[in-house]
Amino acid sequence: MAFSQADVDELLARVGRMCAVCNRLHGVQVHHIIPRHLGGSDDIANAIPLCPNCHDEVHAGHAPGRTTRAYTDRELRGHLDRTIMLASRQRALAPGGEDWERDVELVGFYGRCLDRPAFRTHFHRELSFADFDQALENTVLTVNTGLWRTRDGMLIERAAGKGHLVNPGWRGRMDDVVALVMQARHLFRNALGLDQMLMNMGWDDHYVRHSGLRSDRVLGQELDDLRQRAIDVMNEVLLEAGLPTMKNLGDWV
Repeated sequence: MAFSQADVDELLARVGRMCAVCNRLHGVQVHHIIPRHLGGSDDIANAIPLCPNCHDEVHAGHAPGRTTRAYTDRELRGHLDRTIMLASRQRALAPGGEDWERDVELVGFYGRCLDRPAFRTHFHRELSFADFDQALENTVLTVNTGLWRTRDGMLIERAAGKGHLVNPGWRGRMDDVVALVMQARHLFRNALGLDQMLMNMGWDDHYVRHSGLRSDRVLGQELDDLRQRAIDVMNEVLLEAGLPTMKNLGDWV
């Protein structure tokens, strides 16, 4: 047996076809919260929509060697209730509304945290590779968590991470911004061999300064392109939110 198609259709409509865990729009699958082999029924009350990635993670359960906590039935039901509420708020989203204004405030925060020296200067003009690497890491952490900190850990501003955006389009594009910045950081660290080191703390920036990396035109162009693409996506969201946009990479005097 399986869930009835009519019940599945209604459930997917209630959640706006979002994965109930990560809230992204994927080709969702419908999972039994309590598996049938453990006594779970085919009643729709035992169903939760999940994307393939989250579905695999939920099914992993208590696999041998797992170090992270497995999903419980109660947690999955909580994710489902939250997603149904989010879908309802998305349907009611309109300019000038409370959720809209809150989203605009968050988007402005993300724009400010992205508007830093690491997104203003062409790669060959970077003064400190250590600062550049830290800035990319901090940008990702800030957009994901809403905690904006200085390099030494002091809190600058507190907001909410991108997962709190109600607007699904803006949330998806902030995912894209994070992915582009992470791609740039991985490319940079891979060029230095940093991700292959056993310890990344205290790497010698004076040595890196003279490593010839700044003159690597291919690497520099790739890093410039990735950061400019992140700026372009951020500006799309800022423009839709009615906020001032960022300058392009290299436009700063």
